[in-house]
Amino acid sequence: MNHFAFFFAFSLLGPVWLNAAPTEDLITDIRSKYNAIENASLKSETIRFAPQDDPMEGTMKRYFSDGELVKISLSYTIGDHGGADETYYYSGGQLFFAFITDSSWGFTGKTLSNGESETVDTVSEHRMYFANGQLIRYLRKSVETKDPDGAAKALAKAENEPYTDPEFAQTTLRRAMGAPSVTSAAGIESLLTAE
Repeated sequence: MNHFAFFFAFSLLGPVWLNAAPTEDLITDIRSKYNAIENASLKSETIRFAPQDDPMEGTMKRYFSDGELVKISLSYTIGDHGGADETYYYSGGQLFFAFITDSSWGFTGKTLSNGESETVDTVSEHRMYFANGQLIRYLRKSVETKDPDGAAKALAKAENEPYTDPEFAQTTLRRAMGAPSVTSAAGIESLLTAE
């Protein structure tokens, strides 16, 4: 390759390569913080919620290390049609990682040989990495299966893929940043139903 061709190729690829390194450094730091929290002995408090006349119910568990809030796990179901487990990780009051598993089921419109309606389960995992209040990486894996007992196994085999869903990411960021100030069941309900 002559010098001009090398310079031209580097001028196109160089900025991508130079910008990738800091992002990978941030991801490495995020994984380190995540592992430290997951391996620590944390104090916790749990808030349960079950609004009247609403099929939604669940718990919010807040985890503390030396008095600092470092993790919030929000688990809820919406009747018998699905639910989610949302876990947010914090350092210095800032969100750095969100891990969300959501599931739902519905009818396919077909009838099984036993006369019952056929159903399909959908399960997704979302991994969101944040730095300075900005989403820097979003990975997702999702499966659909007609075997309700096989959803977890199918999801374990699925690959994480880069994903884009600005609305879901914005909702996640809003919930994660609002969750630390929630101290009651009514607060959780407001957090989950806010537009």
